[in-house]
Amino acid sequence: MSTTTGGDIINQADRTLALDEADQAHLDEFESMLDLIRDRTRSVAEGYQVGAYLVGRPGSSKTYTVKETLERLDTPWAYRNSRMSPMGLYALLEEHPEHTVVLDDIHTLFGQDAALQILMAALGGRPGQARTVTYTTKDERKSFEFTGGIIAISNLPLGRDPLADAVASRVARLEHEPSDEMIAAFMRAQALKGFEDVTPEACLEVVEFVIAETRACDYRLDLRAMVKAWQDYRLDLHGKALRPWRDLVRSSLKRLVGEGWSRPTGRAARIAWEQQIAKELYERFPDDKARRDAEWGRRVESSPHSLYRRKRALDRSGA
Repeated sequence: MSTTTGGDIINQADRTLALDEADQAHLDEFESMLDLIRDRTRSVAEGYQVGAYLVGRPGSSKTYTVKETLERLDTPWAYRNSRMSPMGLYALLEEHPEHTVVLDDIHTLFGQDAALQILMAALGGRPGQARTVTYTTKDERKSFEFTGGIIAISNLPLGRDPLADAVASRVARLEHEPSDEMIAAFMRAQALKGFEDVTPEACLEVVEFVIAETRACDYRLDLRAMVKAWQDYRLDLHGKALRPWRDLVRSSLKRLVGEGWSRPTGRAARIAWEQQIAKELYERFPDDKARRDAEWGRRVESSPHSLYRRKRALDRSGA
């Protein structure tokens, strides 16, 4: 099977697989960014910081890097990535008072005042020292001592209100926004290792197809698409697919975005599309910033900062 690549990945002299110079530079830069995540994770797990808030683009190895780092360290940790209520957060911390607790993409949690107050208490002290966390209802008052740490991972930054600002001031923050060139270089580097029963040459072919199709759809690269594409290739390789693997990968990438919206191509069309969504969200959620920001992130796959830019542009135009 032939391999088509975007860079000089195959050295024609000795047929050894290697990244070209540009990809290697992008990969080195990406690894440096991942090192920052590793350091932030370790700083919480080993008691140098009480917490960390990691924010950045989807599918850029935030969660994987945090979990990989914690698995290597000899410290207890717990992970949650589903919808959680303030009481659920309290129970989680109470069950793991000495752990590093990882909260992954629980957007709604950080939009609730009660949850932010619990986080303020859990993070309100020096690393390693006990911090009293309380939860009071009309029927009872509960409390426990928390000495662990909290790592929050999100595609969206914390909101800007007094409670969210208070939480932000207690944690180390890190924005993780690698470029598509870095993500592409990382994909190619992973392909060089092969995957399951797929050769490195075939893995590269699949990765280059994913990169080309993603760009054709005007999407940002997502590392999760790489592994899914390799599994589609394996389905075809094993003779179990009714359609060629390229059709499977292409159908997975060409998704609709939001309700009734397809993502436009071209900068001008994209700006107009985003402005329309911004206008709709401000009309739907005029007083609910958390839901507005979360819906923007889901539909546009970008941070709320771009939402605010589109809103300012709308205000200036009088739309």
